[in-house]
Amino acid sequence: MMGARYNPSRSGLCASAALRLCVEPSPPQMSLLDILKLVGFATGAALHSYLAWLLGLRREGRTGERALFALGLSLAAWHFGNLVATIYELLGVGGALSWLRLADTVAYVALALLPPLLAHAHFGLWELLDAGAPRRFFTPLILFGYVPGVILPWVVRELWREPYLTPIDRLAPLLLPFMLWFVLIFAECAAIDLWLARRIKAVRERRFFRTFGVSLASIAALFLLTYVLGGRHWGIIGSYLDTIARLSSLVPTTIIAYYIYRYRYLELVIRQSLVYAVFAAVVMMIYVYGIRRFSLALEARTSLRSEVVEAVLILGLMFLAGPLRRFTEHYLQRLFVREVGLYRELVAQVGAGAAKAGGYSELAYFVRFAEERIAESLALSDVRLIPCAGAEGPVAELCRYSEVGQWTQIEDSVWLERVKALACYALWREGRVVGLLVIGGDQADLTVEKREVLSVLAGHLAVAIENCQLLEDKVKLERKLAARERLAALGQMAATVAHEIKNPLSSIKSIAQVMREDEAVSRGYGRDLDLITGEIDRLTRSVSQLLSFSRPAVLAQAESKLGDIVAGVVSLARAELALAEHEGRETCVAIDLRVDPQLDGETATALKEILSNLVHNAAQAVGVGGSVRIESDSISDGRLRVAVIDDGPGIPSALQEKVFEPFFTTRQRGTGLGLAIVARRLPEIGASVKLTSPVADNRGTRFELFIPMRHLYSE
Repeated sequence: MMGARYNPSRSGLCASAALRLCVEPSPPQMSLLDILKLVGFATGAALHSYLAWLLGLRREGRTGERALFALGLSLAAWHFGNLVATIYELLGVGGALSWLRLADTVAYVALALLPPLLAHAHFGLWELLDAGAPRRFFTPLILFGYVPGVILPWVVRELWREPYLTPIDRLAPLLLPFMLWFVLIFAECAAIDLWLARRIKAVRERRFFRTFGVSLASIAALFLLTYVLGGRHWGIIGSYLDTIARLSSLVPTTIIAYYIYRYRYLELVIRQSLVYAVFAAVVMMIYVYGIRRFSLALEARTSLRSEVVEAVLILGLMFLAGPLRRFTEHYLQRLFVREVGLYRELVAQVGAGAAKAGGYSELAYFVRFAEERIAESLALSDVRLIPCAGAEGPVAELCRYSEVGQWTQIEDSVWLERVKALACYALWREGRVVGLLVIGGDQADLTVEKREVLSVLAGHLAVAIENCQLLEDKVKLERKLAARERLAALGQMAATVAHEIKNPLSSIKSIAQVMREDEAVSRGYGRDLDLITGEIDRLTRSVSQLLSFSRPAVLAQAESKLGDIVAGVVSLARAELALAEHEGRETCVAIDLRVDPQLDGETATALKEILSNLVHNAAQAVGVGGSVRIESDSISDGRLRVAVIDDGPGIPSALQEKVFEPFFTTRQRGTGLGLAIVARRLPEIGASVKLTSPVADNRGTRFELFIPMRHLYSE
């Protein structure tokens, strides 16, 4: 139903009663249009035949894959039938019209089956990829596409009816309705592709379906212009439109081939198909520019017939076909062998680096090693391997979005710009993203081969990162267990000390208080008795801190309001530190609770102990006449912020990293356990602390606690 291929005026087909073929004495030179037909149809026949064969080997294929197999066969038959007819026309072979009729029959029966098979495959993909697809309508729509096939027997009979006419002339009454049906089916398939491009989350698949849908829509527009609006009658332009329309199926096939090659899906398919397609194209070019032209030139200068010369040269080409195929295959294979060799070398280096890093459980070492080796081996200037654990900012967001969108390669230009990358690969391990491989630098350095190496290497990097993280976790766990063993020993010692010291201290304090009540003793020794009582309280507090640090937290059974906890801590701090009044001045403890949530029992107990130590520490830092402020509010990511702020001299920057270490203190009589208890209790509730000093005017210290909302309850 497409353009006349067999031109009686050109090939010498004379309309006579005997329908004899007249052979011209000197065949014309091949035009660019003839070369386009010959090479295009040969490539299409070889490529689609091989793809169909490989799809046919997939015995586990679903209905959609079986439709794709039949679609590949129909496209191969369409191109093969056109190739035979083109060769018949170009060679000007006399007689043998039955072969030409057979080629026409194969081509146009395949063309009639092409639209319904394309629709069938698309509905199968839609059902597979879209959970919300209206499946109850699929079967009627698929069957509707096959309805026009009932006239195929009549079409075959018409193609074989005498006298011979080109299919487009013989089937002229069906041309308009067939083309309208053809365009409708292609537009429907394009709409399905564009719909899937909106529904699928993965960027790569969205881009594929969008590109494929646009190509099908373009083919529908081309057929509409050429065969419905009469574009095929526009002289030489019409001839090219007709040829391009008949070869247009190579466009979506090329898109599929690109994605197969680019992302290594069915890797064997594309490599072998490239070999045979390129080999077929080379053979056609040798025939067109070598054998054909040489035979015509020799015939013009000698008495040798061009057909005889062509037969001899083609026979010679048959002996050269084997070496030529091996050369073509070897040349293409070199592209892949180089890539595979580079990939193997990098994998070996990465594995060695991971083993070395794993021996010391150093993830940072492996990250540096992998970045250096990848940059050196692939000649890239900017390679960043970023574990997701502990990442912040755009990298942390990209790790989360990659898991949600199931991205293996990030191709969104917005995200690439945010992480300053040319390419970015998500490192997947057991259903989660453990890191990102970010490539920057010059676009010209990042070739297709390097992209393929990086894409496959991403899996090995993910395994190595996870192994290093597991070993680090193992070492941390071992250290934590050792620390707990030391704390258990310390706890036993503290319990013994508490038993041996606290009871005598209580007795001494009771005696001192009784003596203080005796006016005669109080007049002479009142100040000394107060000093004794204060020192006993200090020793008791030191023993209590030692016990608190060495034992695990005691879980409360009831929930508590944040305001009640803060009020109790402040009241206790005033009583312990005697902050009420001293020489006419008092230490001010202000409370500013902008939010007052309910806390679970575990958090309430831990927070009370944390705030007690922070307030006690702040009050000691500011001394008499200073001020301590306690604030609370919520922040944007859903955490509760509780801050303890003082206006004391502040903490020098050189000491800020040491203040949470056990037994570290700058006070002459301190235990160094107050902030160590804070650091110990925070992980028990998943909270964190931030130290800022100085706060303002080169003075002051602020401790900010950040508590996850899962520990909070609204009233």
